[in-house]
Order: sequence, then structure tokens, then C-alpha cells
Amino acid sequence: MVECVTCKRQYEISKIQNGHFISRKHYATRWDEENVAPQCYGCNVMKYGEQFLFSKWIEQTYGEGKADELLQRSREVVKFSDYELKEMIELYKQKYMQLETR
Repeated sequence: MVECVTCKRQYEISKIQNGHFISRKHYATRWDEENVAPQCYGCNVMKYGEQFLFSKWIEQTYGEGKADELLQRSREVVKFSDYELKEMIELYKQKYMQLETR
């Protein structure tokens, strides 16, 4: 079971989504693990990510100022090489498999 960081309800891992505080369109923070957290479909999609509640969770989890830091970092222009992207894909596949086996 996994808790949605915004509504605090428990869900099976297969029913949870990878919510992003800063939109995925910002490459600089797209794969930043401090920018993502488990969210249910209702919060992530229907309520557009519950950004205010998400920012409060980020501040409680990573410390005061982290949400602002992520916002500033999201404005940076970054370009990942194909190799770097493939490495990230493999890393997060492995992390997901570890979560599934818990």
C-alpha cells in the first residue's frame, strides 16, 4: 500500500501515479526525485496535482525553501544526452521493480 502525498489515502501501488510538483515539461526537474511523489489519479489528474498541498508536503519532507528551489531549477535549460536518458530509464526501472517486490 502507498499513501497519496496530497490526500493521504492509501492505495495499492498499481493504482498510484507518479505525481510531479513541477510539470514534466521542465526537463531540469523532470527526473528530480525531490520533485516527484506518489499521487492518486484524483489528485494528480482530476485536481491538477494539488500543487498547494504538494508544495506543503515537499517543504515538510525536504525542508523549508525546497519548493522554491525546485521552481528556480525548473527554469534552467538542460539537455540530456541519449546515453544519460537511457541510464535514467534503467535506474528508474530498477527502482520500480524494487518497490513492486516489497
